[in-house]
Amino acid sequence: AEQAADSQFAQRHWGAAASAYKALTVANPQSGTTWANLGESELQLQQFDGAIAEIAIQMKACTTAPYRQFDFWLGDWQVEGAEGGIVGHNTVTLEQDGCLLVEHWTSQSGGESGTSFNYYDVRDQKWHQLYLDNSGNAGAYPALAGTLADGKMVMLSDDVNNTLSRWTWYVMEPGKVKQMAELSNDHGATWRIVWNSVYINRRETGRE
Repeated sequence: AEQAADSQFAQRHWGAAASAYKALTVANPQSGTTWANLGESELQLQQFDGAIAEIAIQMKACTTAPYRQFDFWLGDWQVEGAEGGIVGHNTVTLEQDGCLLVEHWTSQSGGESGTSFNYYDVRDQKWHQLYLDNSGNAGAYPALAGTLADGKMVMLSDDVNNTLSRWTWYVMEPGKVKQMAELSNDHGATWRIVWNSVYINRRETGRE
């Protein structure tokens, strides 16, 4: 039923898609994607009252499973390099009623700081990250998008000028998260590590 609804949606058969998604919301009312696609279908049909109601329900869907996939990164973290030694501090918070993870990074030297905005988008069913630092260069870190697979959050940039970035996060053990950045200059055929760190939860490990 879900595949049939998605097919109608992709073909822009809005009436059929709306009917199919309405049935799906009864069977699975916790699906944020279903509510979002139903709202979009009703918008296209100019059924504005219904669309507003569906969008309002979808807005509450940030408590459903896809939105919680990156919660393992939430916390107050001491960040160490691959060979030990503190390289910075990071606090990751959950904001906007659970729809947004916000990273607040400060390097150990205090000279570099940055903030990232991380969110799940029901339209493409991917996680996205936008990172801005205090260098004044908004293009220093390209936008990323990706998914959680096998317990790892993996996001990639677009392949621009033969440069492709890949960032990976995963739980190493309770209270520890690995964050690694890789760079490719051959469209992803080979990668080299450019950032390799371990996040240690200050509260869980008693390092406050």
